Amino acid sequence: MELLLVSHRGIACGMKSAVQMVLGPAADQITAMELTEEEGIDAFGKRLEAYLVEWLTEGRKGLIFADLRGGTPYNQSELLLTKHGLKAQAKVISGMNLPMIVDALFKDIDVCDMDAVREIMLAAQSGVACLDAEAGVDGGDDE
Repeated sequence: MELLLVSHRGIACGMKSAVQMVLGPAADQITAMELTEEEGIDAFGKRLEAYLVEWLTEGRKGLIFADLRGGTPYNQSELLLTKHGLKAQAKVISGMNLPMIVDALFKDIDVCDMDAVREIMLAAQSGVACLDAEAGVDGGDDE
């Protein structure tokens, strides 16, 4: 499964680097694009648009993971997929974390199968934990 990670500075490249450390060559299936202050929104949007059109109009499909729902990388991804009629080739999932990316790399899913997309989202949710909260430990000093 080909993945595109979009984020504000540092997150997408850092996530790809972490995948490389954990999984080695599997990270080659990941492209990372980050919005920076120096580049700005317009230049980022143009770069993202060129990539999406080339990537997804060649008959390929994939998932786009964004750092923050409602953030510029997420919004631009959704806008450009709609603008170019590419929603059947890719879906944008926000709140990216390492478990969801690892899970997605090992699945060859149909991006139009919402049950399969939900499974990727569940991998993200199951990666969020606090041992003390799960054990019911109260860390407060109520004495």
